[in-house]
Amino acid sequence: MADKINSLVFFDLDGTLLSSNSTVLPEVSAAVRSLKANGNIPIVCTGRAAFEVREIMAECEIDSLIATNGQYVEFNGQVKFNRTIPSLLCQQVLTYANSRDDIIGFYNYEQIAISEDQPLSRHFYQNIASSFPQVAPDFYLTNPVNQILVIAHCADQQYSDHFPELNFMITGPNSIDTVLKGNSKGKGISDLIKSENLHVPTYAFGDGNNDLSMFEAVDYGIAMGNGNDAIKNSATYVTDTNDKLGIIKGLQKYDLI
Repeated sequence: MADKINSLVFFDLDGTLLSSNSTVLPEVSAAVRSLKANGNIPIVCTGRAAFEVREIMAECEIDSLIATNGQYVEFNGQVKFNRTIPSLLCQQVLTYANSRDDIIGFYNYEQIAISEDQPLSRHFYQNIASSFPQVAPDFYLTNPVNQILVIAHCADQQYSDHFPELNFMITGPNSIDTVLKGNSKGKGISDLIKSENLHVPTYAFGDGNNDLSMFEAVDYGIAMGNGNDAIKNSATYVTDTNDKLGIIKGLQKYDLI
């Protein structure tokens, strides 16, 4: 299979493949389909759970996915990695979050549960144009957890100090994506390339801190014009914003479409 693939192209979703209103612009969707038709493999690479992005994947005809920041990986529709956080660790993070009056989201490839229904959590899911999850603080006891989301009044480094066995990635003023130590989007990319023995050029589009590891794992990192300074400084190329067809301009820059 590998000799039929021209390249792998990894796309973050929020702030990158998605516009500011959390939709895929029609022109961008058409460009991703053209990318695939040209013999390249488009791959969603997101902090979101797998089930949350199925409609976006179908719209863009994407068959491969790195979800929950590298914890869950599919290639051409086949599950390759499904890493979970031990329930005891989930319980410890929840206890600490409760002491801070923060809220915890438990994510796996099929569903989400959160620990509390509060204005903070309502506001968070409204901001990402996502439906409000079930409230089930004991979810982790009977379900696998690929990723913990901390919905915090103030996203800070204190979680990292308390739980060195986990990797905490601040993704916004009130959100911290949490996976097993050593795991990230970049680790998901590296593991996929190794498992499939793929030796082709690799590209990644991103806009935020949890995309930095993607850029370390690929040949060409393309930062969105709306991205933060850290991602722009680590990029091979800075394209236009997500609302001004930055994806298309980046793909054209490297003759992928």
